[in-house]
Amino acid sequence: MNHKLVTKNQYEQRLLGVIDYIYEHVDGELDVNVLADVACMSSYHFHRIYREFAGETINVTVRRMRLLKAAAYLVRSDLSQQQIAKKVGYGSIEAFNRAFSKHYRETPNQYRIARAVKQVTMLYPKSDKEYKTMYQVEQQTTPALSLIAIEHSGDYMQIGQAFEKLSMMASKLDLLNDKTRFFGIYYDDPKTVNTDKLRSKACISVDLNTLPKEHEFEVMSIPASNSVSLLFKGDYPELEKPYDWLFGEYLPSSQYQLKDFPPFEEYLNDLREVAPQDLLTRIYCLVE
Repeated sequence: MNHKLVTKNQYEQRLLGVIDYIYEHVDGELDVNVLADVACMSSYHFHRIYREFAGETINVTVRRMRLLKAAAYLVRSDLSQQQIAKKVGYGSIEAFNRAFSKHYRETPNQYRIARAVKQVTMLYPKSDKEYKTMYQVEQQTTPALSLIAIEHSGDYMQIGQAFEKLSMMASKLDLLNDKTRFFGIYYDDPKTVNTDKLRSKACISVDLNTLPKEHEFEVMSIPASNSVSLLFKGDYPELEKPYDWLFGEYLPSSQYQLKDFPPFEEYLNDLREVAPQDLLTRIYCLVE
């Protein structure tokens, strides 16, 4: 291995460590000097190197990760806005409200009210549960897909950590192009499995012939199969709603039998390029 490749790999590993650090310290100080220290780089050079590897500035990455975590708290907890602001590293509720409103085009309060879900005790089966929203389900035959993957353990809302790393690693190997597809595979039910035990994988489609002989990815596949899917438009913290409807309403009353393969999501646009409410996610289940 030549010296240039060794240096490039060292830089990549340092920046992957920065992504981990940001996700684990969204409530802390994440300025350029702190993150440069994490990367063991000079602050004079770190932000330029990060921008070239990640395709965006470090400040944009930090803000996006903080606000995604905040959105999850708003939807999935009873924490006050002041508590949430503190948990995602904002010194004042005013600064948090400004940043959130600019990113989501809604105030935190508007965001929470619009996505409020009445909490009920879940009994299975629950025949009298009513679903306010119906979704259009498509039936199709999905071809076999070859994927490279990185495992993620814990809260599904934090799988972005794995995708950030996967994208950075794949980009440096020239594995990303206009045909690349992004998938998340989810092995457990987040309402019945403890958060720290949840298993998932961040994946991208790849031509296996383009993979170098030595790489750090898990290679896996989605088998060719009949499938059902629905398209959801909205932010990622809201994805529990279509899942509940799909598994609680549509599938039990359909003629389909689920195959022994976990549900998976395909992300059809980029959260770096579109507003959160315009994100498109297709949820798939393999059936027979």
